Amino acid sequence: MSDESTPSVDHLSVRRPPVKDGDWEGEAKGLLKAELARQGVTYKILVKRLEAIGVQDEERAIANRISRGKFAFTFFLQCMRALGVEYVDLRGRGPR
Repeated sequence: MSDESTPSVDHLSVRRPPVKDGDWEGEAKGLLKAELARQGVTYKILVKRLEAIGVQDEERAIANRISRGKFAFTFFLQCMRALGVEYVDLRGRGPR
């Protein structure tokens, strides 16, 4: 039985301490890396999943982008879509 107020199973609800000192890049990187780890998806697999939704990119470029934490929100959305994530829970997150 499904409760409409309950998010779908495909969501990101990894709990981490709040972001300090405005580290937005670190927060974005942490969200993406946590979802990759949760699903056991490597950068190589991510490249293939991105290709499946029409996004062409090199594995090394993706690894560098994620490692730096400097990427466009568009890239984040593409990754979430490629990973099948429908819900990102940001409650209790962000700089304080």
